[in-house]
Amino acid sequence: MTTANTLHTDWVVITGPPSSGKTTLLELLASDGELTSGDSTRQLIADVVLSGRDAEEFRFADDFQPRVLEAMLAAEQRLDPEDRVFLEYGLPCNIAFHRTESRPLTNGLAEAALAHRYASVFILEPVGWKNDTERVEDEQYQSTVHQHMFDVYREHGYEPIAVPAVSPADRLEFVRDELAR
Repeated sequence: MTTANTLHTDWVVITGPPSSGKTTLLELLASDGELTSGDSTRQLIADVVLSGRDAEEFRFADDFQPRVLEAMLAAEQRLDPEDRVFLEYGLPCNIAFHRTESRPLTNGLAEAALAHRYASVFILEPVGWKNDTERVEDEQYQSTVHQHMFDVYREHGYEPIAVPAVSPADRLEFVRDELAR
């Protein structure tokens, strides 16, 4: 799905629910010399925690999703659409998170999710669960958002590619093989 204003990019989305190995895969891609753009949301939560606010309270507060949208838009605006960049999350992912949390869409999110057309979308299968300072959800949340990600990307006209829960090196090879097709 695109609009007359959609900007086609060479960006590749590496996404999945919390604790699915996105950051690890992006680190491998970066070590191979690929351009990457990390998780704006994780950095936002880390910054808020440093300021003294509780991560779980913030994660489910009304101001969380609007701030995530703002951070992601700013990150994507810094990228050249002609560069192949591997993104940790794409804007449509936020719709999946909204659905999982039964939230109405943040103002501007539906339009923002159509602003850029990604070259490919890879959705990582979960690899287990690990809580940390920024990750305050649970395994049920992980499973639900994972399914919503597939649904949302398909609704937006993508054919997301499922990345199996194998070793990070095997995931890297899988992504490389899929992109070479």
